[in-house]
Amino acid sequence: MGKAYISIRPYAISFLKRARKYFEIIAFTASDRSYADVILNEIDLDNSLIDHRLYREHCVKLANNVYAKDLRIINRELSQMILVDNSPISYLYQLDNGVPILPYYGGEDV
Repeated sequence: MGKAYISIRPYAISFLKRARKYFEIIAFTASDRSYADVILNEIDLDNSLIDHRLYREHCVKLANNVYAKDLRIINRELSQMILVDNSPISYLYQLDNGVPILPYYGGEDV
């Protein structure tokens, strides 16, 4: 197995630490579980930031291997959830819950 480099968005961990004091944090990714867990384990070294993890298998597969995230599977009040994602397709099922962000490819600039 080859080595890979993980670049975490600046301030992501400090943001999660602060948000965790007030909110339940659920990582919901369209990535495969094996890939996502490597990254999430690096972000949450002691398993104190992320309450639950959802992966590609929990997404709705659309055409051409595109995945959307339906927040209803989380079984929480929709009005109390946000979905922060760089892909608007991700929050297709709950547009009002989507918070768009720019993609991050590494480096110091955000």
